Parts: sequence; structure tokens; C-alpha cells
Amino acid sequence: MKMDIDDRVDSLYKLARNYPDNRELQEAVAVIKSLRSSQGQYKRWNQQYRDDNSHLKDQIVEISATNIDLQKELDSLNSEMQNLTEEKAKITAEREKVIAELKQIQMEVKVAAYNVRSTKSVYGKLTILWTLVKSLFLDDNWEDFGSIDNNLPSDPDRPQMGSGQSNINKSLLDK
Repeated sequence: MKMDIDDRVDSLYKLARNYPDNRELQEAVAVIKSLRSSQGQYKRWNQQYRDDNSHLKDQIVEISATNIDLQKELDSLNSEMQNLTEEKAKITAEREKVIAELKQIQMEVKVAAYNVRSTKSVYGKLTILWTLVKSLFLDDNWEDFGSIDNNLPSDPDRPQMGSGQSNINKSLLDK
């Protein structure tokens, strides 16, 4: 079909060259040239549209990938911020606890200082100070003193002196 149209257009061009005075032929050739020019321009615009469309699709894919990466980074930063916020809350709570303990200690020291000043006897003053030291620095549980390990490893260079009767007699004879 396209060949048939191209052949007819070629024959129309030949006729227009042969009959340059025929106004209708010249107008038909001008219309065909205009149509072909418009068709070429349309093809160029169409190709430009397809190129632009392809470029935009590539940009969309690239921006989507960047968006996904940024979203992951944002999620990571949000998680880190959440962890830091929780850590800050813990630190703030610990700080408040320490401040309260320090205020309690300060109050106990002031009370002890007042009691020491108001007590006349040295024993009373030492008792107040000992009570303060116990309450501040020593454990309240006086029943557990820990354990003593009597199973010392043997050292051939330094033999342990035994506590048996024969060891005591031997030790006394050495003197």
C-alpha cells in the first residue's frame, strides 16, 4: 500500500514538472510536500517524545531507588534516635536518683554534724560519727562477712606450717 502511494506521489511530481503551468498540479505537489514535511516533523516530535519518556522512566527508577535508600537511612536514624532517647531517659532517671541520694546523704551529714555539736561526750560524738560512717559506706548486712579460703595451693618452695601437734613440736625444736 505504501509503495502504491509513493508511486502515485512520484508520478504526480513528474506530471507537475511536465506541466508547470497547471495550477492544480502545483497546489497538489505543495500540499504533498507540506504533508511530508509535517510527517517528518511529526516523526521527529514522536521520537523526541519517546526519548523524553524513556529518560523520564529512567529518572523515575533512579529516584525510586534513591528514595528507598533514603527511607532505609531514615528508618535507621529513627531507630538510633529512639535508642538515644531511651538511653537519655535512663541517664536522666539515674541522675535524678543520684541527686536524691546525695541530698539524703547531705541531710544525714547535717543531722550528724548538729548532733555532734550538741553532744558533750567524746564517746557520744564518736558513736554518732560511727553510725554515720556505717550508714553511708558500710553494708547494712553484718551477718555475711564473706568466707575464708583455707585451701591454699601448695608451693614446694614455701611449705606451709601445719597446725598439728607434731608440727608444733618440730617448730619448737627448731628454735
